[in-house]
Amino acid sequence: ITNLHNLEKAAQSESSPTNLSVSTNSSSYHVQEQKASLTINSKVFHDAIKCMTKSKDTTLINLADDILQKLERHYLVTKSKMIHPVGRSYALLLDSMKDIEESNDTSDGMKIVDRVKGIMERIESQQEANNPYVTINAHLNNSALNTLAFHSKSNSGNPSVSNLVQSIISDPEAQLDQVSYSIAIKSLLSTHKWSDVIDETSGKTTAQGVEDIFILMQNRGFGNPNKITMTPILNQLSKDGNVNEVSNLLEWMQRMYETYGWKDIRPNNYHINTMISALAKNNSDETVAVGSGHLALEILHKMRAMYEEEGDQDIRPDLVTYNAVLHAISKEVNGQNKFNSDIGERAASLLTRMETGEEGDHILPDIYSYNSVLSAFMNSSTKDAAEKSQQLLESMAEKDVDPNLLSYTICMNTIVKSRIQDSAQKVESLFRTLEKAYAEGNEELKPDIKCYNSVIHAWAISNEDGGVKRVHQILNEMQSLRESGKRPELVPDVAFLTSIISIIGDKNTKDCQPILDAILKIIKDGQGQGIELDIVAYNALIHAQSKQSGSATKAEMILNFMLDHDGASKIRPNVVTFNTVIGAIGKSREKGASLRAEALLNKMQKMSEDGDKSVAPDTFTFASVLNAHANSGELDAAPKAEKILKHMYELYMDGNDRVRPNTICFATVIKAYSRSRANGAAERAEEILRWMFEVHEAGNNDIKPNTVSFTSVCDAWSKAKVDYAVKKVESLIQWMYDLSDRGYKDVYPNEYTYNSLLTAIARSKDPDKANRALKVLRYMQSNDRIKANNFNYNNLLLACAYTPAEEPASVRLNAIKIAIIAFEEALEHAGPKDRTNITFGIFFQACASLTLNEIEKAKIEKVIESVFRKCCEQGQVDQQLLRQLRKACTQQLYLKLFGNFKSFPQIKINDIPQEWKGNIRENRNRRVKR
Repeated sequence: ITNLHNLEKAAQSESSPTNLSVSTNSSSYHVQEQKASLTINSKVFHDAIKCMTKSKDTTLINLADDILQKLERHYLVTKSKMIHPVGRSYALLLDSMKDIEESNDTSDGMKIVDRVKGIMERIESQQEANNPYVTINAHLNNSALNTLAFHSKSNSGNPSVSNLVQSIISDPEAQLDQVSYSIAIKSLLSTHKWSDVIDETSGKTTAQGVEDIFILMQNRGFGNPNKITMTPILNQLSKDGNVNEVSNLLEWMQRMYETYGWKDIRPNNYHINTMISALAKNNSDETVAVGSGHLALEILHKMRAMYEEEGDQDIRPDLVTYNAVLHAISKEVNGQNKFNSDIGERAASLLTRMETGEEGDHILPDIYSYNSVLSAFMNSSTKDAAEKSQQLLESMAEKDVDPNLLSYTICMNTIVKSRIQDSAQKVESLFRTLEKAYAEGNEELKPDIKCYNSVIHAWAISNEDGGVKRVHQILNEMQSLRESGKRPELVPDVAFLTSIISIIGDKNTKDCQPILDAILKIIKDGQGQGIELDIVAYNALIHAQSKQSGSATKAEMILNFMLDHDGASKIRPNVVTFNTVIGAIGKSREKGASLRAEALLNKMQKMSEDGDKSVAPDTFTFASVLNAHANSGELDAAPKAEKILKHMYELYMDGNDRVRPNTICFATVIKAYSRSRANGAAERAEEILRWMFEVHEAGNNDIKPNTVSFTSVCDAWSKAKVDYAVKKVESLIQWMYDLSDRGYKDVYPNEYTYNSLLTAIARSKDPDKANRALKVLRYMQSNDRIKANNFNYNNLLLACAYTPAEEPASVRLNAIKIAIIAFEEALEHAGPKDRTNITFGIFFQACASLTLNEIEKAKIEKVIESVFRKCCEQGQVDQQLLRQLRKACTQQLYLKLFGNFKSFPQIKINDIPQEWKGNIRENRNRRVKR
């Protein structure tokens, strides 16, 4: 369309007597015959029509038809020799009718018929107007028949399609050929099975209908039925997957031979071989319910029975027949039928009979036979398929059939698929066998890219030591061979690289990064040399990179490479690409990560505004940027996140449904405020929660307050340095209970919500905070829907530890008693993932802060000593605990515990026995604040 527009500009002349207008929805283009040195003729329009009809786009196909009709009218008026329709354009248009999108309207069949009829009538009009460039010939008629045949099945209840097909082939004046009648048969068989009655009045069957078509063809002088006309029949019968129908077909073919003398239709092994081969191609079709291999065997048995009964050599199965059967068995879809579990055994059993002569002395297996059986083992679900595949490969040489490259490749893939013990080593052993044979001069066994793919894939998915390193080493081998010029054909394709990227991406070891770097180098070095990833592969590479150390920077580097090289590689990043990179940046916690994430969001918006809608930000984009701010730890992170959320909401309210905010977006901004230390952060978090609630109450179900969002606000208040923090958290928890009673299923306080309350109490100035925190814990324990965790017990201990030192001894003693109770319960309920070293440390902290002198410390020194002994037994001593313990001990107890240490009294973590500290659980999360 653009080219037509440019031609109009180049050739426009006001003096032109004629003007041809081509219109679209948005603009109108004019091409005039008057020109200077520029030649504009029918070829220009034909090429444009060809481009549009090949697009498979309904709108463009209709536009092509519109252009053709304008050309028709132009010729009828001007009789121009330069601009006129040509027959090839009509053929393209008729062929493209197969791609016209149809609704479920029952009149669609009639629409297609009317459209085909209309096009044919327009061709006749051009012919009658003596347009020498348009003639209704067999090619045009066949294009019309092909389109009708294509639509026959979807319009089987509408006779208009089949009636038009019949009228075309029955017209004695129509320009047809043998292909025309073959298409008509295909149309008939697409809607009826071989034995179906197609005319209730006469009782005519499909077989009789085909017979009538053959007679029409013969009467028109197009010869007798042959391979061309029989092919659609053989293919359709194979697709139907019914042995009885095949038998009926063979009997019909024999009868046609006897009745009409049609020699080429008499049953022979070519017909049978064609049907069996078609079975393998149709193995995934639901109609072949019994399984292509089983059906192929039944046809083979039928064929042998016919040969033994009649003695006709033409029907005798040959090696091609047996190989077709083996191929059909190997192609059965996994899990398709009850025979599938032993397709390898069935193929191997038939091969054995061929080897021993049981199927006839003339049936000796060849390389194709063995490769089909190897393929059957590869597709088999039996556990010993890989072992039997290797055995068969080794036995081939003994049978004077040397394995070829395909034999080795299939065997290697079978081993890869099986994941048997040492599978990667076994695959590499076969691979090295090929390398050795090639080095010794056997060109036929030169390992190709598929072989490299198999051995790399085997190591990539294996759990064997050094597997990932072997992937890197073999990749380097392949790259070196290619770059040295010894094996220039070893160019990794998209499937190869995508497969490796996906597998490596699921692993999280330091050995993966060199492989990803090597792949990126292959891509960079291969620009313009045939090494091109598609967008799926690039996105997989970025996703894999996002899981590695330093992921954000390298993922962003790949994105920038795509942006910088889009002209050469023709691969532009899409929204998934950007989202993956932004997600990696958001999780990285690198300095300046949030600003980088936001910059990419702005870039996406700018590119989208400039016309590249494939990178238009969506909800996930905004959510990832919000998360980057929430994780950044920057002082202004929360306000920035809130600003982005408001911008996102405005875009959505303006009609951009791609950026529809959801619960996660709001919860992330609340999380940002809960992590902020800024004044007023808790107030802002609660305001966003209430905004979230109002939006949901207004009918937006994508935004709904839940336990996580409420808990984040509670957490924000628990950190707020205000006297009313505890009351705020309590009021939020009460609001949660009220909403839960109203039917909000996802708004119910949990142990983390109450942990915020315990934190707020511990940080409060309440002198009775220990008792208050204990009451909260007891309530949690009484609620079946809440299960107290290690954090809750630790915060209760902190409430005891933070009891003011100026309180009376009785208050402090009570806090110590509560601490002892909390400590014992914490150990009793501790799980394998709990960091009990923190619990021990906080207990000692409480004891230290609640006892002000040696006299008070002496009263609990037995408890201190007992708890420390238990801590040593459990291997939970750390440096922080040692500091707290020293403050909690009397001088005498500390001397007793550590007096024999050389470093006394400055005891460091490296001074104590390994068993005292050997069970501390590593955790990246921050410890509970002490």
